[in-house]
Amino acid sequence: MLIRNKAALLRRVSALSLALVAVGAAVAGAARADDNTSVSDVVVTARRPLAESQAAALQIQKNSDSLVSVLSADAVGALPDQNIAFAVGRLPGVGVERDQGQARYINLRGAPVYWTTLSFDGLSVVSPEGRATRFDNIPSAIASQITVEKAIVPSMPGDTVAGNVDIRTRRAFDYKGQRISGKLGVGKVDLGNGDELDSNLVYSNVFGDKLGVVAQASYYSREMATDNWETDPYLSNTVDPNKHFAREHENKHYRLTRENMSASIRLDYKFDDNNSIFASTINTYYHDDELRDNFLLRLDQGTDAAGNGYTSAAYINANDPTFGTVYGARLNARIDYRDTKEAMSTNTVGGEHRWNKLSASWRLNYTYTQDGRDTPVTMAFQSPSSFLARPTVEYDFRNGDVNTVRLFSTAGTTGARVKGAQVTNIEDFQFPLTSAGMLKGGDYTNAYTAKADFDYEGELAGHATKFEFGGLWTDRTKKSRESSFTRAYSGSGAPAWGQFASNIGYLGSQNLNYAFRYTNKDYTTNFVDELVRSGLATKNDTTANYWRVGETITAGYAMATTRFDWGNLVYGVRVEHIENDGQAYVGFPAAGGVAAGQRLVKVKSDDTLYYPSAHLNWNLREDLKLRVGVTTSASRADFDDLRPNFTFSDSNQTVSGGNPNAKPERQVGLDTYLEWYADRETFVSAGLFYKDLKDVLVQTSRTFGDTSLNSGGVDRSGYAYSSIDNAGEGHIQGLEVFFTGTAESYVEAHGLPSWLGGFGTRLSGTWTSSKVTLPSVGGAPARTISVLGTSDAVYNVQAIYEKYGLTVRVAYQYRTPWGQSVGAYRVVNGGVYPTDNGDIYWDSDEELDVSLRYQVNKNIEVFLDGSNLTNQGARRYGDQKRYPIEYEKFGPRYVGGVRFNF
Repeated sequence: MLIRNKAALLRRVSALSLALVAVGAAVAGAARADDNTSVSDVVVTARRPLAESQAAALQIQKNSDSLVSVLSADAVGALPDQNIAFAVGRLPGVGVERDQGQARYINLRGAPVYWTTLSFDGLSVVSPEGRATRFDNIPSAIASQITVEKAIVPSMPGDTVAGNVDIRTRRAFDYKGQRISGKLGVGKVDLGNGDELDSNLVYSNVFGDKLGVVAQASYYSREMATDNWETDPYLSNTVDPNKHFAREHENKHYRLTRENMSASIRLDYKFDDNNSIFASTINTYYHDDELRDNFLLRLDQGTDAAGNGYTSAAYINANDPTFGTVYGARLNARIDYRDTKEAMSTNTVGGEHRWNKLSASWRLNYTYTQDGRDTPVTMAFQSPSSFLARPTVEYDFRNGDVNTVRLFSTAGTTGARVKGAQVTNIEDFQFPLTSAGMLKGGDYTNAYTAKADFDYEGELAGHATKFEFGGLWTDRTKKSRESSFTRAYSGSGAPAWGQFASNIGYLGSQNLNYAFRYTNKDYTTNFVDELVRSGLATKNDTTANYWRVGETITAGYAMATTRFDWGNLVYGVRVEHIENDGQAYVGFPAAGGVAAGQRLVKVKSDDTLYYPSAHLNWNLREDLKLRVGVTTSASRADFDDLRPNFTFSDSNQTVSGGNPNAKPERQVGLDTYLEWYADRETFVSAGLFYKDLKDVLVQTSRTFGDTSLNSGGVDRSGYAYSSIDNAGEGHIQGLEVFFTGTAESYVEAHGLPSWLGGFGTRLSGTWTSSKVTLPSVGGAPARTISVLGTSDAVYNVQAIYEKYGLTVRVAYQYRTPWGQSVGAYRVVNGGVYPTDNGDIYWDSDEELDVSLRYQVNKNIEVFLDGSNLTNQGARRYGDQKRYPIEYEKFGPRYVGGVRFNF
């Protein structure tokens, strides 16, 4: 349960910290054990696990024929990296986007998230959300090795633009005989004092040197509360367009239990050294039990003391949008319980075969994904029409990080309103229930894939050459369906907030200037269930939210790697034929004697794309490598973006629109990297990258401003509207620098005390510049923006001490602001101003994590992890930093426990 007990948390953390320090002191004089680990082993069990796993990863990277970054399983588990997004976020050129403080999406070299693809064991799979792969629903425990492939070669899917994250799952033949390993950690979340649990278990064995079996399971959960405020959208006005008045101010009071689960089994059978087959099933499950109690103050429904409306010229001219008073503002409240379930099941059979110089690899795969949006409770409350029953609001938005309000009673007459006494309990105001309901539904994907790859070792013009060719067929269908029920309330008999309230007060840390009670989950859920069971709630017509999109890809490629004394050349081409079809119900007005209603609309399209590429790998010295690559790629609009209709969400107050005519975004890229492998544990790289862009896909956002979706007494014209469209041309370019090393070699060479050899560091920086041309829209002139999702700079800094079985690592991540969506603008008095929020950005993001671990013996290791220690807020703004629209904080987290390996 979420309770207020920080003292208990501090006692647990302090006790575990002292235990670790005591253990570390007891072994401070011990000598480091000999390292017998092979560089090809992915899981490392040496006394210096970070250094050893990094050395193995660097060897894999050096031998690669393309530009890659590698993580081993031990490095994944070394930090509080519960999911793949956290783990990959430690690598050079990688930025992360977070949800509720947890890494979710990956930006490679400053690129948009949908430019990064996902594969398991070399086979590309679809993510539950679509092309924008979510990595937070994949536990890191599932991986034995993670390879970030930044150089695109013809054997990779054509929509791999920034790179591909390939997850090599565990297999029995990685180990000798039986192995059982696992992890159990428990901890606390500071904000709300919720519990955290992180666990995994792996069993592996080889039977008769022929059959290998590996089974894995993991479970992670976290309880938390959230500090949140939102002040938006900003209202455009022609009186003084430099004054941005916010339409509303809102606090979303989250209570959240987040769970990640996974289970996988892989069977490998070796007929002989040249022939093997396997079967695997990988299953991940992500669950958010989110209780959201919202209080929203519609400032635009209030006036000044003289009764002049908030949007009137008199109010605008006389008042400050960042600090002022609104009399009789409307108080809205919402209860939204989200039971979000996201699942992925990918099932594969395949084989590896070799006949002299010819090798073959084949895969058959079925993947199912579910992106659920069940909302067992959705309730709306609203204050009465009389201003005397509504609050007077003093708003203070001057800080930008701490937007606050103070509430007062309202008295006086319509033209002479008076601020009464301050009200410190928001439940003292009247805001009865206006509607209650529920929703069930989600997006569901079925994907079938067949893939075959061949390679032949031969010669070309007297040079050893590996010829590779292959083909892929995949058929994906994604559809959305939902059902919902609603009951409307009015009059004096409508229930009040207090009927659904619990005895739990505010769990966050903001100074709200008002008290409230969280709602009672069980009572509120049963209340809505009874409305549905008894027939008091009416089933809604959700036809407008149905859609189905299909995509079939038939692909083939041919490539070769020609070897020279100085290195090699990798070159080839990929061809993809893509067929898309979509269907959805679209509303039509009455015409020609035909009544208005929903009609099924079907669309089809197809395209053939060619992706040539070439890479040079030049060994300038044994320890110095130059890599140069020229690549082509194309990213397509996401599945739901290709639907031919609008869909809406009342709980999110959003409308999204499809665009089946969106064209693929095309890229031509150039990479030039220099890599220096100074010694086994020291590596330096620097690289320049450039991509030329055409038909850039951009996410647009604005206020919907249309009444066509209004129904059941719900006004959706003010909902936030988003869609996808093609912009003009552009580019993205940048510099990536990385250093990793330890003091071990230097200390040994200079005869210094051996304990100094435990110090090490990993430093990376990526600096990006980009530009996209947007066409003229609605009279606003053409303009340029940065590519959405790109930050000007991304930094990863890690300080390490690793010696005598003790490992300490401090990791810091920072990225500058990046664009989320493109907004609408218009010309007012010769200037260009946003019609509401304008372009939306995420402000700079940082995270500080600390990990301590001590290897008690070869089988047992204890650990303590601290995450998000700086607790920087997640901040969004519209058009400019001085117009913040959202701010959230999630609090630090601490987990301690044991890892075992037998």
